[in-house]
Amino acid sequence: MSALEPPSLSSRSSYARKFQDAAFWQPYIDEVMRRHNLPSGLATLGTGGTFPTFLVGTYVIKFFGQRFDGAECFQIERSTQTRVLPSLRVTVPRHVADGHLFDAGWRWPYIVTTRLAGTAWWHTSHTAGDWQHVVAAELGAALRELHELDCPDEPVWHRDVVAALRASCTARHRRRRTLPGFLIEQIEDYLAPASNERRLVHADLHGDHVFVHDGHLAGIIDWGDALCGDPYYELPALFFGTFGGSKALLRTFLDAYGWPVGADFAHRAMSTSLARVQSTGRCLTTVRGDYNIARPRRNS
Repeated sequence: MSALEPPSLSSRSSYARKFQDAAFWQPYIDEVMRRHNLPSGLATLGTGGTFPTFLVGTYVIKFFGQRFDGAECFQIERSTQTRVLPSLRVTVPRHVADGHLFDAGWRWPYIVTTRLAGTAWWHTSHTAGDWQHVVAAELGAALRELHELDCPDEPVWHRDVVAALRASCTARHRRRRTLPGFLIEQIEDYLAPASNERRLVHADLHGDHVFVHDGHLAGIIDWGDALCGDPYYELPALFFGTFGGSKALLRTFLDAYGWPVGADFAHRAMSTSLARVQSTGRCLTTVRGDYNIARPRRNS
């Protein structure tokens, strides 16, 4: 299918060195653009993430490696872009093409989308102001609409990601040493009962995936971690990774969404934060050492 040799990324360290190297990926980008009769050009690095992602003119090219569940992320992102996102009112990248670079071995799947206008939240967050609350409110409305959509009826969406996260929660905290040992041992007893809700959730709404333009929400990118499950799994990345832990911005979001904030809200939100270790590790380490998480404090 391609005269190119597959990328040599056999180790985690080589992947880390090269996955954001535009010059290394330029021949593969040229091949993708040629194959789909799209104009090529000098590639630049796209929004940082897990997989090699580059910009060429008005297009975004994303390659999915074998590491980090690349096969599933490719299927989810393609399914989301082709079957779900066209029905949303919020601006999202438009699917242009997809395919595989190679016929054998790791085939290196890729997706080509249009490029969104605007700038990632984190690149504008130093200019604090009313725009943050405007965008937080617009995110609330957009995610309410997303969560009301049915999950696609495809095998990749039938996997229970939330159950897997909960089952491995304690082990991942031990491995990453995010909390003192005596707190980690309390996690299993602390977690709120599992929800049986099956909503379509983006699940990775940190500040690089929320785009802003002229003080408004310009769009949402990177749908490879989307899942069907409890909508509370939307909150950790959003609260810590976009709002920077701001309770005021979270309140604006919740109000615009119409989120039912009941007596169990804090417990459920903290439980999903514990399960999403990668989103909250830096914040969880600030919990006071004498705090027993199995007995939540009142009026705090």
